[in-house]
Amino acid sequence: MDNVEQANPRVRLRVVQALVVACFGLFAWIILLGLTLPKRYDAAHWNLAWVGFDVALLVGLAATAWAAWRRRAIIVIFATITATLMCADAWFDITTARSTDLGVSVAQAVLVELPFAYFLFHVVGRVIRFSRGTIWSDQLGTRPRSLWTVEFRHPSEQDRVSASGQLGNAAADESVD
Repeated sequence: MDNVEQANPRVRLRVVQALVVACFGLFAWIILLGLTLPKRYDAAHWNLAWVGFDVALLVGLAATAWAAWRRRAIIVIFATITATLMCADAWFDITTARSTDLGVSVAQAVLVELPFAYFLFHVVGRVIRFSRGTIWSDQLGTRPRSLWTVEFRHPSEQDRVSASGQLGNAAADESVD
């Protein structure tokens, strides 16, 4: 049995507006930080910050491994988060290193963290490309060339959403370049 949802095109507009406002706010915050932060700062909980970050990285790696082992599509989210954490780890390792530790930090970033992040992003790309060919081609009729060209309606704009989560007729009528 199909669930009928109330279409509200303003919801998507509000999401876009919120994202644009967040961009402007973050831009202003970056400028403020650049002008006011001290060049040196001693952190009170330095060890907690780094250990906590590495625990988050471990959780991300474990969740990604679990999703790969169980063949779950959620690997896209887990691997994206973990790869992003790896890039952030490399950035902060290098930018917070003392001059005596800089070589080790750069080597670790170049030889371990960034290549592994690239590997995880590659996994994400492969899963998305596979999904694009199996799921979206069934709904849209043709396989799109790139995810940059795939267009979909915001859930609030769909005419109907079935109980199984299939897009309604309005989404199936859209063509992809």
